[in-house]
Amino acid sequence: MYKIVILFTLLTHLLFSATSEQVDRYMTLTHSDRALVEVEQMFSNLSSTVDSSNENIDQKLTLDYQIYLGKHISEDEMDELLALYRKPIMQLYVNEMDMFDIPDDEMESFLTTLKEEPLSTERQDIIDELLESIVNEELLLNFYNSMMQRYQIKDENQNKNLKKKTTTGKNSSKRTLTSDEKEFIDIIKEGTLQELLYGTQVLSLEELKEINTIMKSSLLQKVTKVENEATINIMNNFINNITSKATPKR
Repeated sequence: MYKIVILFTLLTHLLFSATSEQVDRYMTLTHSDRALVEVEQMFSNLSSTVDSSNENIDQKLTLDYQIYLGKHISEDEMDELLALYRKPIMQLYVNEMDMFDIPDDEMESFLTTLKEEPLSTERQDIIDELLESIVNEELLLNFYNSMMQRYQIKDENQNKNLKKKTTTGKNSSKRTLTSDEKEFIDIIKEGTLQELLYGTQVLSLEELKEINTIMKSSLLQKVTKVENEATINIMNNFINNITSKATPKR
C-alpha cells in the first residue's frame, strides 16, 4: 500500500510540475533572471579562484534555479502566476522595482526629500507590510552563513557549528543572531526598504493596496518560499564549488 502511495505521489509530481517554458516566462515577467545575474556576480566576486565571466558556471546556476522552481511549482500554479504578473498593475510594480540602474546620489536626494515630506501613516504601513513579504530573514541568514563558510577553518567542531547555524526550519528562526548576522540582515532590509520607497512612489495608495493584497496571497507566499529555497540551494552549491577549487590537493 505504501509503495502505491509513493508511486502515485511521484507520478503526480512529475506530471504536473511546471514546464521549463513556463519558468522561463515567469522569470522574464518578474525580472528574476536579472536578479539571478546579480547573485551570480556577487558570489563570483567572493573568490579569485572563480572567473566571474565563466559562462558555464553562470548557466549552471541559472539552470539549477529554474529546475528547482519547475519541480516545486505546478503547471496550474505557474499559469496562475503568469496571469497575475501579466496584469498591468504587477508589470508596473515589477518595472518600477527594477533598481539596478539608480545612481546613489539620486537615491540620496530622494531619501532627503522623504525626510522633509514624510509618507502618510497608511502608506508607510503598507510598505512595511510589503517589506515583510519580500524580505525573508531565514534566506538572508543562510545567505550570510554560506558566504562565511568559505572563510571557516575546516575542523570538525567548526563544521558542526556551521551545520547548526545553517539548518533551516522553525528552530533556526528562534536562534539568537550574532551581532554580525543581525548587522547583515539589517543592512539588506534597510536597502530593500529604500528601494520599495523609491520604486512605489509613482503608485497611488489604491494601487499599493492592490499589490500588497496580491503579495500576501497564499500562492505568492508559497512561490516566495520556493524561490528562497532555490536561491539558498544555488548559493550553497556555488560556495561548495568555490571551496573545492580553493582547497589544495594532497
